Amino acid sequence: MHSLEKLLREAVCSGQPRTHRPWKKILIMVEGIYSMEGSLVRLPEIIALKKKYKAYLFVDEAHSIGAVGPTGRGVTELFNVNPADVDVMMGTFTKSFGAAGGYIAGKKVAMDFYLIFFI
Repeated sequence: MHSLEKLLREAVCSGQPRTHRPWKKILIMVEGIYSMEGSLVRLPEIIALKKKYKAYLFVDEAHSIGAVGPTGRGVTELFNVNPADVDVMMGTFTKSFGAAGGYIAGKKVAMDFYLIFFI
């Protein structure tokens, strides 16, 4: 968390590398469960940093949806945080649900951005 906060602070204070203009958006991307080690994201702490530095948060739930939380809703349920604090949530149906496909969810503005730039 200290390294992440240092990076966020530097990005906010210094701006872009050459021009030093402020960043318009800072995106924190994490996985719910890191599959190689099985370690969980420290989601409450990351959400606190996201709010402190006015960043956006993308959570990859590919390994945590269906696997953690009392009803399998992933790390937001496990840590009892408001899913609305996560700007973009992504996951797959192939691992926990034995189906094909996946999902990406968030507010309409974020999804419109995703559709324009990533598809």
